[in-house]
Amino acid sequence: MHLGPLLLTALLVFPLAAHAGQGGDLVAAAAAAGRPPECSARSGRAIARGPTVWERARAPELPRYCDLLARGQAQLGGDAEAARASARLADQLLPGHAAPQVLLARAALALGSPEDAARAFERARSVDPRSVEDPQTMHDLARSLARTGKRGEAIAIYRALVPRIDLLGTADQRALVLLEAAHLSMATAGAASVADASARPPAGAHRDAHGEAAARGDLDEAIAYLREARLRAQTQLARDVTLSLALALDRSGDKAQADAALEGDAAALEGARGRAEDAEDRSAGAAARERTADDLASAAARLRTVEYLAVPEDRLALEALALERAMTAAAIARWEAYLSGAGGQGPWAPAARARLDALRRGAGGGARAPARPRAPQERSAAPRQGAGGAR
Repeated sequence: MHLGPLLLTALLVFPLAAHAGQGGDLVAAAAAAGRPPECSARSGRAIARGPTVWERARAPELPRYCDLLARGQAQLGGDAEAARASARLADQLLPGHAAPQVLLARAALALGSPEDAARAFERARSVDPRSVEDPQTMHDLARSLARTGKRGEAIAIYRALVPRIDLLGTADQRALVLLEAAHLSMATAGAASVADASARPPAGAHRDAHGEAAARGDLDEAIAYLREARLRAQTQLARDVTLSLALALDRSGDKAQADAALEGDAAALEGARGRAEDAEDRSAGAAARERTADDLASAAARLRTVEYLAVPEDRLALEALALERAMTAAAIARWEAYLSGAGGQGPWAPAARARLDALRRGAGGGARAPARPRAPQERSAAPRQGAGGAR
């Protein structure tokens, strides 16, 4: 089942609006959701008081078990190996509970073993399906499913997680969830397009629109996620969001909006270049300005792709989009590399080829000639574009 743009917008807006202004209550709710039921307060007591005397009498290992789980959760961010050891000890003390398996899964993912993580998550869900419902755990579950090829299951988890992302601790985490969900939806749209093309009847015969509708729905979903990310406060991933949105829009056939997003990204880059050049004029001169230009070109190509891409070759497409308005030759090289690899055999090859052809012609497709270096007096007299990206 695919979410249409209006339904997806409602999911993105209304659940989040319900949490508006709750601040610390969201953090408390997330913390409570992550606490296993056997360690939670009972009968309305404060959560911090933990198990009752009677619960400890029935299970004398319970306090130690709960301490190990709490310690393991704290260790996840800095020492995943220690978190895994804490989970194993907790499982030995009280076997058969879901919480140690959840902690084992999250530690395995942090250690770069998504297969081990997926197996541990499956064990946890078989014991208690609700053991994976807190947002941090849902995020790790979705990532482990995506990285082990279970895209359909992963998308289902992301669809449940996105309306709850304000329960995540930082703006960067929230942006990362939206980026991951968007790229996964875009990859699914591509797979649906390929499947539709392979099953397409001969020319002139009636075409089943189901495959096309499915692909379009997934692509619209990706665009909705990215627009939501862009509307939120700027994070370290803001540029990644803008370029990913331009990529999704271009693949959907909306070239004008894709180029508008890229114009905003170019304005931010040019603003940074202008400030750097003004500073260099006062100090090191032409040689330093050349180094600054090299740094800016490198910055345009250095995209944080490891954490959110569902299709590895999309790194080249994002780099090409980042460079189109600053370094046309470098952008052409990226699009050529994309088309000569797996991207050239995929469903988005026509869109990539169209941008490449436009760049080669030197018109349209977002291409423009690099601006000539301005003399110091020109830079001081000419008004400069603001550094903010298009929103």
